[in-house]
Amino acid sequence: MTEKEMEIFEMIDKGHTLNEMAYELWLSPRQIHQKITKLKNEGYFIRPIYYDNGEIKYEFENDLNKHTINIKLYDSSKFKALVISDIHIGNVLENLSYLYKAYDYARNHNIHVILNCGDIIDGNFTRGNQTISNIDEQIERVINNYPHDNYILNFICFGNHDYVSNEFGRDISMAISSHRQDLISAGYGFSLINIERDQFALYHPLNGISFKPIPNKLILEGHHHKMKVKIDRNNYFVNVPPLSDLCFGNQENPGMLEMELLFGNGFIHSAFFKQIGVKSNFEVFSEFNLEFFLKHENYDEKKLILK
Repeated sequence: MTEKEMEIFEMIDKGHTLNEMAYELWLSPRQIHQKITKLKNEGYFIRPIYYDNGEIKYEFENDLNKHTINIKLYDSSKFKALVISDIHIGNVLENLSYLYKAYDYARNHNIHVILNCGDIIDGNFTRGNQTISNIDEQIERVINNYPHDNYILNFICFGNHDYVSNEFGRDISMAISSHRQDLISAGYGFSLINIERDQFALYHPLNGISFKPIPNKLILEGHHHKMKVKIDRNNYFVNVPPLSDLCFGNQENPGMLEMELLFGNGFIHSAFFKQIGVKSNFEVFSEFNLEFFLKHENYDEKKLILK
């Protein structure tokens, strides 16, 4: 173990954040992240802890759950995030300027968490044409061109277009997270977000792979390329609009959702959403509230994966 790695070990033990370690050691947060990744690959059990102000801390513990994210709140009464989906990098209708606008909006509204509901890349099948057909080049474009802010974290539920990277021997979730500490894999197809005493889910259908239904949850769903709200089997589904020009339906607009969850005794009791367009100014297309009367039960990801 190098001297820098030993210093990182000591700072993790003392509860320093990633940004604090970077400042103290005269390294970038990405360099610290790469050194921690190297230590994990060498067999050290280091687990990240995510905070809703964009900070990351670490602890020495083995965590094998690939579809579960734990977020800690500084204000236990509310949680704010941007929700995006279907960027489709590599498609002729990708538009990275929308993604940069999302970051501008987050900075201006004190939002430090972006929930990404999948299809970051276009993969090897597409609607329309591609400017980049090679999956490795699509992934490199994500790593190099996806915006970055030391105080904004992205939690990504990878979708069906992302999943085909495995067929080509390249796991996009590993490829991205090994280079970018701010782009955090929350699994393929579904993600459980544990927050306070409650839980909600991200979802993106995968071809040929299914999961057990997740009852009594707020579920943020990508893949459909249009905004829609539906209640089914005690679930509250919110379909997320695309952050690209791949819009389905005559009335759909590229955009994102601003979400605020409100808590009582650690449980989500209501949510407020804004559908925000990104083509020109930040135009609010719709606003809606959801009141939850749910049976609060938190699920283990292992019980939801169908073998």
